[in-house]
Amino acid sequence: MSSFTALRDALRDSPENVSLLLLFGRSCLDELRLDKARDAFERVLEIDPDHQDAQLGIAKVHFMEGDPSGAAVRIERVLQADPGDIAAHLLLSRVLLSEGDRARAVEHFDKAAQLDATMSDPALEKDLERTAKEARRASAPPAQDVTSTESFFENESQSDAFEDPFLEDVPFEWRPETFFAPGDPERTRVAFADVGGMDALKEEIRLKIIYPLQFPDLYKAYGRRTGGGILIYGPPGCGKTLMLRAVAGEVACNYFSVGLHEIFDPYWGSTERNLHQIFETVRAQAPCVLVFDELDSLAQDRRQVRETQMRNLVNQFLHELDGIRSENQRILVIGATNQPWNLDPAFRRPGRFDQTIFVPPPDDAARAQIIGLLARDKPISNLRPDVLVQATQGYSGADLKWIFDRAAELALSEVIHTGKPVPISMDRLLEVASSHHPTSGQWLEGARTHVAEMAPDGGFAEVRKFLGVPAPKEG
Repeated sequence: MSSFTALRDALRDSPENVSLLLLFGRSCLDELRLDKARDAFERVLEIDPDHQDAQLGIAKVHFMEGDPSGAAVRIERVLQADPGDIAAHLLLSRVLLSEGDRARAVEHFDKAAQLDATMSDPALEKDLERTAKEARRASAPPAQDVTSTESFFENESQSDAFEDPFLEDVPFEWRPETFFAPGDPERTRVAFADVGGMDALKEEIRLKIIYPLQFPDLYKAYGRRTGGGILIYGPPGCGKTLMLRAVAGEVACNYFSVGLHEIFDPYWGSTERNLHQIFETVRAQAPCVLVFDELDSLAQDRRQVRETQMRNLVNQFLHELDGIRSENQRILVIGATNQPWNLDPAFRRPGRFDQTIFVPPPDDAARAQIIGLLARDKPISNLRPDVLVQATQGYSGADLKWIFDRAAELALSEVIHTGKPVPISMDRLLEVASSHHPTSGQWLEGARTHVAEMAPDGGFAEVRKFLGVPAPKEG
């Protein structure tokens, strides 16, 4: 079956699949089926009027039909939206060269070479009599004269003068590496809609930070305050870290995410000081969300720790959490861990991480949602989510992502070796899925041992229920 036929048949099953439409359009260009290529690219623009690849596709159709002016109009529209679009610069270079404007053709070719140090287009280089290497060499800035000590230190002082506009009033040395203020467009890049399943966790986050900010009078009437602590735990790869990032896209307040490297310090007392500065900064920016991933590294059970510095860190952490509670701060602290049984029991007391939520491997409904998210914007033919759901029992979100990524790699390998674009077939997805084994199995077996030995304090009731492990009898 030819590439054209395979893509055409795949589109019958998924006529709104943008990635398939783009592949089909490019395949039509390769076979000089210009009318069908135009139809495919125009259908993409009906779905997404600002889609730049479709705009460039139609520009190529105009160019191949002998209409360089129509092509140039489309390309310039793309470059107005994204001046760094390398494909647009290269195509415009070809268009200009066909019209005899070699100077401007070289200008756009050079721009593409400067934007991408790996760019290479032998055919265009031959027509322009200019290589990408020559273009990059011509645009290289002159070597900076650093013989002047005065000039060197002047530049250094200027680079150090940058101030974070959102945190300029915070009188501490620590500055967060991951911080989203209200209105920051980057924060909405990932939201709850991008996370499959975990509805209980999403609602708990809404109850503790989103709804109180939306309905402050209602919460006051019920005597409920904003903030608190949530402990998220479960096997690796089931979406805990993705969920933490998605919180930023949902809450209308400041968001801090703290990495371990921002806390730990080899010098005595510095680690505790760093943690204190983090909480002081967060208090100054309330209401806000404060996120700690890999919480078990910061909150180890003191009964199992011999190092004084680690015990001091745990004590400091508990003290900071109590300070937030006593001051009735509007701060939600979220911690995530794969090893909740390694946490000091004091962290699970009321007012600290007293709300625990187990994130298990996704069930059938959650896997179907994750499969839909992973299949989005991929050229997949005849996708049958229900069949793939049944073939992936016990698989985590990370396992599912690996299946899609591996299937895409195999399809790309075929395209590279045959030169013909092909969709990712359902048979290929199932073949990859059958060769993989769930990665969460080992964690679940370890969890079974841990929860069977732990006191029946209710903290791990969810994972006990999931594993079918009865709580030990008291006494």
